[in-house]
Amino acid sequence: MVNKILIVSAVALIVIIGGLYLSGVIFPREAETVRIGHLTGDLHHLALFVAMNQGYFEQYGLKIQLKEYVNGPTLMQAFLSGELDFAYVGAPPAISARAKALTDAKSHLPVVIASVNLEGSAIVTREGIDTPEELSGKNIGTPGTGTIQDIMLSIFLRERNITVTKSPMSIATLPLEFSKGTIDGFIGWEPAPSIATVQSGAHVLLTSHDLFPNHQCCVLVVSNKYLEAHQDVVQKFAQVHKMANQYIANNPESAKQIAMNVTGHSSEIITLALSHIVYTSTPDPESMKTFLHSMIDLGVVTTVSHDQVDAFINAFIDTRFI
Repeated sequence: MVNKILIVSAVALIVIIGGLYLSGVIFPREAETVRIGHLTGDLHHLALFVAMNQGYFEQYGLKIQLKEYVNGPTLMQAFLSGELDFAYVGAPPAISARAKALTDAKSHLPVVIASVNLEGSAIVTREGIDTPEELSGKNIGTPGTGTIQDIMLSIFLRERNITVTKSPMSIATLPLEFSKGTIDGFIGWEPAPSIATVQSGAHVLLTSHDLFPNHQCCVLVVSNKYLEAHQDVVQKFAQVHKMANQYIANNPESAKQIAMNVTGHSSEIITLALSHIVYTSTPDPESMKTFLHSMIDLGVVTTVSHDQVDAFINAFIDTRFI
């Protein structure tokens, strides 16, 4: 009888120890390393930097490797080739990349697991350009062909039948070239428009809220192949992201200070920039459908037809983790 009790106790102890080992409570396993892409100088991605500052990744056993890209289309090229697991990126570049690679089994297709932000961009211009019509014939900078800002500008100009000369360049170069008078204005993500406003007297002609109220801007995407293999990690990452966006909402002054530390810009610039951005973790599929319809009309997306838009966006977004 005693031997039976000892055997049962030993088995129970083994089960408990095994469970603790698997959970990482004893003999902790090495943290899971995830490769994250983000954009240069993009205040839209504040949740990423808040999560780092607050130790949320470590809290969930995640080790991160950051990779910075000049704009969304450049990031998505690396993403499709499998160089990234997750990315903070504008919705249109992610839509365009997925549409182009749908039939390529080797590509790592982006899947939206959360919203990063709504709105958050602006068209700023020099003195004397006070109405949209006065953009006609002017030289307007963009942060690159195929970026969400470039797409939004193209949609707006097409609707208004306005013609401009577009000058694609890096986001960091836009305020500099504006200050030199090389370009008449530009569209960019924050804080670039606010930098030009505060430092060079730029005029905010239109915010992205004016162009497309409450539009989806940046999204958090995961590779479809990574999602299939690591749903547990995806769940953890989504939770980290939600906590970071909630921190921004609950601690605006602290979040602003983190933004100032990351960007190196003044309180005046960051305060103005943040006033144009809405941080939320819930994706907006309807605005992404609107973007895709417009991208088809512009010829940016050629592999999806208008009657396929709903099915495409429904497959593009996975809200299980939010």
